[in-house]
Amino acid sequence: MKRAVVNTAKTVRLPAYMVQLLTEWRRAAARLQEELGRVATEEEIAKRLKLPKKKLSIIKKAIRIYNAGPQGEMEDTGWSIDELAMDSMSHSPDAQMTHSDDLHQVLHLLDRLDNREATVLRLRFGLSGQEPMTLKEIGHCLDLTRERVRQIEREALGKLHVMLENE
Repeated sequence: MKRAVVNTAKTVRLPAYMVQLLTEWRRAAARLQEELGRVATEEEIAKRLKLPKKKLSIIKKAIRIYNAGPQGEMEDTGWSIDELAMDSMSHSPDAQMTHSDDLHQVLHLLDRLDNREATVLRLRFGLSGQEPMTLKEIGHCLDLTRERVRQIEREALGKLHVMLENE
């Protein structure tokens, strides 16, 4: 289905391998933006993907074509083929993958925290498969005050932040 959409969605057709490369480009750009705290340059993204400089101009042109508005009738509506085909109730595959990668990394880092801090974060954000809990509910479970739970949460999040910066 994806190949059919790619082959028929636009007047100027991009090969399927180029559409796949553009998807990888977007993922790399999103990750670099998170890491750097700013929008990454095209050269930084190309370096991350280990693409030769010669290919960068081709990719820039492909990005312009791919991001160009839809052709024909859809041009009047302002909807792209992606928006028309997307289920509004589900996340895009790249967003799901990024979320899964982020969750995996956070769970790995939680193992490096103090047991009580990790427990508070797991309960607070529902990382163990259950619904997120309030400070009061966590305090009741751990026999702590709501304020102490908030302090532990803040300290643990600070430690996670430092760990993420150092990785």
